[in-house]
Amino acid sequence: MSEEFVKATIQIPIAVGKPNRNGTVFTKEAVENAVSNIPVNMPIIYRDNKSEYDNKVIGATIGKSHVVTWDSENQVYKLTVDGVVFYGGAAIIVNEITDGKISDFSIVSIGLTT
Repeated sequence: MSEEFVKATIQIPIAVGKPNRNGTVFTKEAVENAVSNIPVNMPIIYRDNKSEYDNKVIGATIGKSHVVTWDSENQVYKLTVDGVVFYGGAAIIVNEITDGKISDFSIVSIGLTT
């Protein structure tokens, strides 16, 4: 159930001076430079980690704005971007139909599909 693209806010932590989950270490200056040059309307990609060639665009960031905050206690930047996901919505159970229209339903999950 979705009339429009699903709106999403994505927050990506970027550790500084210590290895991330991939073992990569970033300097604070490198992160600051990268986030200051983020392009507009980047693709949101689904990637199956079993195949580096299995990338599928499932959405896009929207607008020019993104927010970057610095967590000095944990030495982590938090990049927050708004976007839309092209596939997905709410899964429902129809409880009642009146005059050919759903008059009562329950939302049972939120899903993203590819």
